[in-house]
Amino acid sequence: MMLTTTTRLRLEKLIERLEKGEQVTLNERIELHKYAIRFPMVAGKLSRVVHKVSN
Repeated sequence: MMLTTTTRLRLEKLIERLEKGEQVTLNERIELHKYAIRFPMVAGKLSRVVHKVSN
């Protein structure tokens, strides 16, 4: 199973918002988590942002 371009772009925008410290809803965070479980690319990007923000 692959990500559609639309989904990938939506997830990348959510990750960018997290990185900038902008508001991300609980539902958006849940969506990110669901995709991060299935797709290593999403998990890697999300992990980098979380570590960057927490430092």
